[in-house]
Amino acid sequence: MPVDEQDGEPGAVSADCRSREARRIAAVRRYDILGTPPDGAFDRIAALAGRLFDVPMATVTIVDSDRVWFKAAYGLEGAAQTGREACLSTSAILSDTPLVIPDTRHDALTRAHPMVAGPAGIRFYAAAPITTPDGHRLGAVDVLDTRPRRITPEQAAALTDLATLVMDQLELRLSALRMLRRERELLEVARAAHDRAEQDRSRTAAFAAALQSSLLPPALPHVPGLQAACHYTTASPTTSAATSTTSSPSAPTGGPSASVT
Repeated sequence: MPVDEQDGEPGAVSADCRSREARRIAAVRRYDILGTPPDGAFDRIAALAGRLFDVPMATVTIVDSDRVWFKAAYGLEGAAQTGREACLSTSAILSDTPLVIPDTRHDALTRAHPMVAGPAGIRFYAAAPITTPDGHRLGAVDVLDTRPRRITPEQAAALTDLATLVMDQLELRLSALRMLRRERELLEVARAAHDRAEQDRSRTAAFAAALQSSLLPPALPHVPGLQAACHYTTASPTTSAATSTTSSPSAPTGGPSASVT
């Protein structure tokens, strides 16, 4: 977890800092981007950053609770993730403005950093935070070089624009995910309604069968020389209306009828 600049002492983490970090992590989870496959839009942004600044390395990173995950990595083949303490993006998300370090070996923040003192030998670092509409910094668009250098205010502004493009892509992706989830929910509701309708039809059919069985006589009388049969005829509204004009009130309009031959 990054150290809050207002806490006063390195390693001191205030309750307010922990709360802000918890909300930031919740925002990272909301976008559901960690661990997703490579995406051409993010790859192009990282490549554009590398070419725009003429640097050998550029990344789009998302800072998780215990790792920094590379959504895109230009010039860093096979890079997927690293620990928070081993990535400069952890420092980049501490501010809303771009972090620019012309020479990492002469900066108190980075001179002992593993990316600077270790085999990577990073000498120049600049990053713009990827900031959500509600103010949470998810990660950064980073450009790195193995030699010291400076950038102009216009280039710093361009880096911020690239981070904004990343955020736009994340918003579009989130909207698409929400639409997909809503469609799945509606499909589940439709399936449940269909299942209930099928159950209602089955119960109605079972009730009708039981009613018919109860109205049919258990047995027909045996009359020598005659063949008797009985069947149940359901009366429709039309039949009932037509019958009511010719039948007495006590005459049934539907039910069992017998034929004798």
